[in-house]
Amino acid sequence: MRAPYRVGLLGLGHVGGALARRLIEDGERVASAAGRPIVVDAIAVARPEGRTAPAPLLPADAVLKRPHLDAIVELIGGIEPALTYICSALQSGLEVITANKQLIAARGPSLARLGPLRFEASVASAIPIVEILAETLAADRINSLTGILNGTTNSILDAMTEGVSYADALADAQRRGLAEADPSADVDAHDPAAKLAILGMLGFGCRIDPPQIERVGIRGLDHTQFVEGRQPGVVVKLIAAARLSNGTSVEADVRPRLIPNDAPLARVAGAMNAIAVEATYAGTLMLQGPGAGPDAAASAVLADLIRAARDMPASAGARLASLADQPVATITPLGMQTPYPAAR
Repeated sequence: MRAPYRVGLLGLGHVGGALARRLIEDGERVASAAGRPIVVDAIAVARPEGRTAPAPLLPADAVLKRPHLDAIVELIGGIEPALTYICSALQSGLEVITANKQLIAARGPSLARLGPLRFEASVASAIPIVEILAETLAADRINSLTGILNGTTNSILDAMTEGVSYADALADAQRRGLAEADPSADVDAHDPAAKLAILGMLGFGCRIDPPQIERVGIRGLDHTQFVEGRQPGVVVKLIAAARLSNGTSVEADVRPRLIPNDAPLARVAGAMNAIAVEATYAGTLMLQGPGAGPDAAASAVLADLIRAARDMPASAGARLASLADQPVATITPLGMQTPYPAAR
């Protein structure tokens, strides 16, 4: 068996902890899949005092300078300091695996030009949509992408369907750990817009700036409006959708829409995610699975680690790198009727 693949881990929160446990407890299976052991060589956390970890706890700068590292796994989130660390790692010749949707959506093409960048966990956690678009469907023509990309709002809308007010549904989601204390990224649709931008860049081959995607979130969708806005035989879902129009222009938005009860997306419940991909040759593909949770996200990170350890190309990163010199595409909203009628 080949020499171990050595990893520096930035962040030991819920996802980082789940990844570290998986590498230890399932080490033999991981080594078999990767063709060699994958070992966490050092870990950086914001507050190391009193913490225990399966590898030395060091400042992030020290982790990046560890000799014999093969890759950095970034699980800090946000733009800074994650951007600085990822740039440093890539410029040092290390591979980078990240779950950072905000950073990939905003800076993915320029980062991917610096070196091998993998980000399967940045969209829909365990659903392998990133590599499907970058590899499996790379020679196809993607016509549209339609999905439920935020489990928090999907859970809230499910509760509202049962008669719970928006405020109470949000409070319950916060108690269960599905929603943050500041839920704006979810309920104002910043999170699914960033994910849609990543999928659009991979699927349509054009550079997309997330702020250009029109967002209508679920904040302020009170129960009276919710009930009055519904029609028999439909359910309200926060839909992220994009399509290629006339082969060149992109239409995209995120908004609550009325989904017929017999449509597959109507049956996506709780914190689950789902994505429908319409391709010219492969047809319509529907992928569904956990869109959140430490184990689901760690599973996607581990999949990227195994690809890296096997020296497989970073196909999604290469796809983004090819867009770095393109002008940003002009995005127009899909509007009130496509792909489903708007709920508000």
